[in-house]
Amino acid sequence: MVISMADIFQIEAQGILEGLKLAWMRGFRQVEMESDNALLIDTIRNDFVENSNIVEVRLIHEWCNRDWQVKLR
Repeated sequence: MVISMADIFQIEAQGILEGLKLAWMRGFRQVEMESDNALLIDTIRNDFVENSNIVEVRLIHEWCNRDWQVKLR
């Protein structure tokens, strides 16, 4: 099975997105997300989201801007 770097990036973004959705639905309003993908975290933190063609990255950014505290590491 061949997986490209873009696929890995998208899979990790999907995992973070699902984690944020789950935390929101369970009522958590202070969340800390941790990932070993520094590029993904930097993309979300530094507002490079507009340049991303990965839908999940833009959705993560939208979820982080809700009325709660999300810390990404």
